[in-house]
Amino acid sequence: NIHIPAGARVAVIGETGSGKTTLLQLLVRFWNPDSGQIHIGDHPIDSFNERDLRQLITTVSQQPHLFNATLKDNLLMANPDAADEELMDAIKAVQLIEFVKRLPDGLNTWLGEAGHRLSGGQARRVAVARALLHSGPLWVLDEPTEGLDPITEKILIQTLRHHTSGRTLLMITHRLLDLDWMDHIVMLDQGRVIAQGSHAELLKTNQRYSALHMRIG
Repeated sequence: NIHIPAGARVAVIGETGSGKTTLLQLLVRFWNPDSGQIHIGDHPIDSFNERDLRQLITTVSQQPHLFNATLKDNLLMANPDAADEELMDAIKAVQLIEFVKRLPDGLNTWLGEAGHRLSGGQARRVAVARALLHSGPLWVLDEPTEGLDPITEKILIQTLRHHTSGRTLLMITHRLLDLDWMDHIVMLDQGRVIAQGSHAELLKTNQRYSALHMRIG
């Protein structure tokens, strides 16, 4: 059981195979649960139609999908009414502005099938830029800084921290660094919650969390 108050920031951590990504798939209804229930507010998640759920939840998946279209078209999928200035602001926020300036046609550069013109880290940052443009009240992020260098990662975390202020955030991560800005941390193991609390609480009371943090730090 996990309860996330409105406006809270929650990190979900655990080893590979612990169930982190499965949790995300259930929350955005890519999958339906075999048992148990998921509620958003007082409403079962399956009472929302797909359109309303997509408007409600801003998602960055571990393997973000980019369409065989221009960079601009890929960004506008998050907010069709966004002006070019807003698109560039989002690109700047995810540390891609210099890269986009070097592209032959800027925002109108064709990305190719599955965004093959981008590296994995660049594709992930484009997905985060889409999230900034969409900005629903509930954010679900799966390893948003995976594959980034430490400096870019730190800047991107600060960007996410700023843009999710006042919103509900669930961030799935294997990184235990810089989690002190989270209100709550949930540890998973083999599909079960084995510990939860604030960063400070877990450091004091959970040997496993403390050992992992010291090893990574």
